[in-house]
Amino acid sequence: MTPGFDFSTSEVLEWELDAIWTALDEDRLIFSRHAREELSLDALTLDDVLDAINFPDEVSKDLPGGSRAPGLNFDRHLGRVRLRAKVGWRDDVYIVVTVMAN
Repeated sequence: MTPGFDFSTSEVLEWELDAIWTALDEDRLIFSRHAREELSLDALTLDDVLDAINFPDEVSKDLPGGSRAPGLNFDRHLGRVRLRAKVGWRDDVYIVVTVMAN
């Protein structure tokens, strides 16, 4: 099984982004229950989150062993609000782990 991310570097690699965008295009990107709950709590729509993933202003990577879950963070700035979608990887599937607006 090919890993979802290269956690030997904190640099976001082009193939990592391409793999997530391909999963999105092929309807293989799933939302965790937590992410779905956060959508409503933060008054976000599914389209808001998909826009953040498709057209991010910034992308960063959290590595294993840190204070946050490993994966890629897609940030989109909407006026004074920053929308963040965290995409993780488990069992050969990309998962939107959480979303937030602040």
